[in-house]
Amino acid sequence: MVVDDDLSILSSLKRLLSASGFHVKTFGSPSELLATDIPKTNACMVVDIDLPEMNGIEMCKVLKGSGRGLPTILITGKTDARTRSLAEQSDAVAVLFKPFEEEPLLDGIARAIALSTRDRSDI
Repeated sequence: MVVDDDLSILSSLKRLLSASGFHVKTFGSPSELLATDIPKTNACMVVDIDLPEMNGIEMCKVLKGSGRGLPTILITGKTDARTRSLAEQSDAVAVLFKPFEEEPLLDGIARAIALSTRDRSDI
């Protein structure tokens, strides 16, 4: 599951991840994701930190609070102190700064999916 308000990023990530063998669902806002069914296992999220409505970390907390959390890779184009602080406070599997290489993303996804097979109450 990929959440980013930049349609070109959503499109690029969907192509890359689909070509890598993943089933990909994309969302342009937190409300779109929050309104959908979240898989219980064998899934993860790639989430932009800077989203409309609420930031990506807040969205992940809402999901976790409702028992629908998934391991998450955070992505961002910002490197300011506030964004870095938010990222450090999260329990993300990885934090990637745009533009990022394919390999760190795929490595993060592999780790996140491995975690998603565990009990979701820890996520």
